[in-house]
Amino acid sequence: MKTENPTGGAILTLATKQSEAEAISDWIAEHLEKTVVELLKPGGVDVMLEVYFDNTIEAEIAARALSDFPLRQGSGQAISGTFVREYAAEEWAESWKKHFKPMDIGDNLRVCPPWLAGESDRMELVINPGLSFGTGNHFTTRFCLEQLDRFVPESGAKTMLDIGTGSGILAIAAIRLGAESALGVDFDELCVEQSILNAEVNGVAEQTEFRQHDITDGWSDEKYDIVCANIYASLLIDNAATLLRVTKNYLLLTGIREVELDGVADTFVQLGGREIVRDCDGEWSGLVIAAGNR
Repeated sequence: MKTENPTGGAILTLATKQSEAEAISDWIAEHLEKTVVELLKPGGVDVMLEVYFDNTIEAEIAARALSDFPLRQGSGQAISGTFVREYAAEEWAESWKKHFKPMDIGDNLRVCPPWLAGESDRMELVINPGLSFGTGNHFTTRFCLEQLDRFVPESGAKTMLDIGTGSGILAIAAIRLGAESALGVDFDELCVEQSILNAEVNGVAEQTEFRQHDITDGWSDEKYDIVCANIYASLLIDNAATLLRVTKNYLLLTGIREVELDGVADTFVQLGGREIVRDCDGEWSGLVIAAGNR
């Protein structure tokens, strides 16, 4: 993922439902290679997404490209839920510090930006906030972190596989929680590059490996104590047999819309897995499946 360091430019603000924010952020990350700042109102269902561009022309072109997404109608100069305004370099630098705050997850973990590292007794996961994914703000990432916080220490897991690694935060967390090695894979080369940098920042580069791979291309016979798969529900179902085959103990599944949850769970149970945890936030869901003799 590219992170800008501009001298000034334009901010594109998008208003949308919170349930649509991830899909829009993913599209921006893939097609525009831009960072996204997510602004939430406490207790609200709407979210504002801010994207930084070098100039207003680029921002306006992006706004039109995003017009097919389900955006809220904005105000002022808004067009179909979008708003473009100019900004100074100082505003870009300060926006991350304003909107990305530390987040405590589970009993042990804290996700924090680099400028707030070292301020907690918890196990800190230091993540560059110039990303549109993998900071723990979204349910899917938070669910996996909560389950790793429980199951890595509880099971004494030594090896971990993270499919759809994003920022590498789950692999990094597994090491911090006691695993000896973690492998993260993603079909996006930019995610792999950013994960390697994040592992270095967190001091776990020697215990982690990240590489480009698409789960639909299959997997070797190697097994891992814990496997995380934060990918689309259809991919989880299509690759269920492979995911169970490479899991020794626990399989953490998310990226599942709540309406898809029963279908995903039934697929894994029919193949011999045992559901032991399910959680939802009204839109997204996650499962923990016990594999083997667990």
